[in-house]
Amino acid sequence: MNAYFVGIGGMGMSGIAKILHTAGGIVAGSDRNLEGEYCRRLLALGIPIHPQDGTGIEAFLRERRLAPADVVVVKSTAVEDQVPDIVAARRLGLREIMRSDLLASLFNAQLGIAIAGTAGKTTTSGLAAWLLKFAGLEPTCAIGGVISGLDTNAFRGTGPHFVIEADESDGSIVKYRPYVSLLTNISRDHKPLDELLSLFSTYLNQTDPKGMKVVHGDDPHIAGLLPALTGPVTTYGLGATCDVHPDHLVIAPDHSTFTVRGVPFALGLPGQHNVLNALGVVAIGLFLGIPLEETAAALRAFPGMKRRFEKVGTAQGVTIIDDFAHNPAEIEAAITTARRTSSRRFIVYQPHGFGPTRFTRDDLVRVFRSLRPDEFLFLDDIYYGGGTVEKDISSQHLVDEVRPGFPNVYYYGDRRRIVTDIVTQARSGDMVLVMGARDINVICQEILDRL
Repeated sequence: MNAYFVGIGGMGMSGIAKILHTAGGIVAGSDRNLEGEYCRRLLALGIPIHPQDGTGIEAFLRERRLAPADVVVVKSTAVEDQVPDIVAARRLGLREIMRSDLLASLFNAQLGIAIAGTAGKTTTSGLAAWLLKFAGLEPTCAIGGVISGLDTNAFRGTGPHFVIEADESDGSIVKYRPYVSLLTNISRDHKPLDELLSLFSTYLNQTDPKGMKVVHGDDPHIAGLLPALTGPVTTYGLGATCDVHPDHLVIAPDHSTFTVRGVPFALGLPGQHNVLNALGVVAIGLFLGIPLEETAAALRAFPGMKRRFEKVGTAQGVTIIDDFAHNPAEIEAAITTARRTSSRRFIVYQPHGFGPTRFTRDDLVRVFRSLRPDEFLFLDDIYYGGGTVEKDISSQHLVDEVRPGFPNVYYYGDRRRIVTDIVTQARSGDMVLVMGARDINVICQEILDRL
């Protein structure tokens, strides 16, 4: 397939572009930020990237001697009709396809392993891809985070399996027909709970009858779905009634140990939530026939995910952590993990867009009001990715609601002041936890350098 990606610099778009390019397709794209990390990665592979001004498509067709009928334009829900490249594509008569439809067509043609859930799906999908590669199954992979040891979020393998992170936020999760479907948990995020329950139920029941549904058996919302599921189901969790559960579990500040069916496991990732992520992957491995001992060796060697409680460094005894957490469940898990290894915590959070912030407002306030006296919260401006959106909520609104229950909360509208406050106040034994799915992590290195 030959494709032109509008917004190619996003993690999801760049991953599919890389897979098509590796498979022999002629690929190019455009982006508003040509200096972004994923644009640089694609350029290094020889994939041309143009400014998003409407000129790139014609240049691509001309340079590669392609007719409009030879190329599809790939876009996401974030790309609006008035974007110049879309206007140009329609003038030239190119066929358009949504990113999720293209991914679904590639995924459904293989033995797909889909990881879904409100929180934990990126680390779990990274663990799954790592396990299959470790076991010599050479999977294809397209997920929402960079696997540290492989330095990529997407690759094309020679084996029959395709590991993806299935996103529920835009409803595209129902497009997948997995061979193995995994569901980590369900909590209110992006959509109302009843809508999420319907989406996840449909997703699970579209699993291949010869395949396996793998679900977190301790999650109360998932428990409510179980009676309506058809076909084989494997549960995992901390509870002894789950099909895959840990014995002799020890959760240390920076790692965990446990046994599964007598086989010892050591996981170099902090927190109970990562034990659960690992157990889900253990269940996948069992279904695929990977010996438990080999799964244990793979998880022991797993280097982690970029921006998932990633240690940026330590200076003056202060540890800086970069975490992708952006919804209330993920934020709560990251803070809980941080408390295991620090005396005080300076928490920085960048809200994830006006719509998501508005939707999760009450849950964010609840999480932040539960912070402790030895914690300090700094809110960055709400991320704005462009386009038409109502800006009827602000970080100051969140601060005003949080402060009656938790006074150590601040909004300045100035990242430099956040950095200065933290550098001035932090002392040995403290942790700086920087959270958000967008660009707030740029301050991590600055804080480290100034300390």
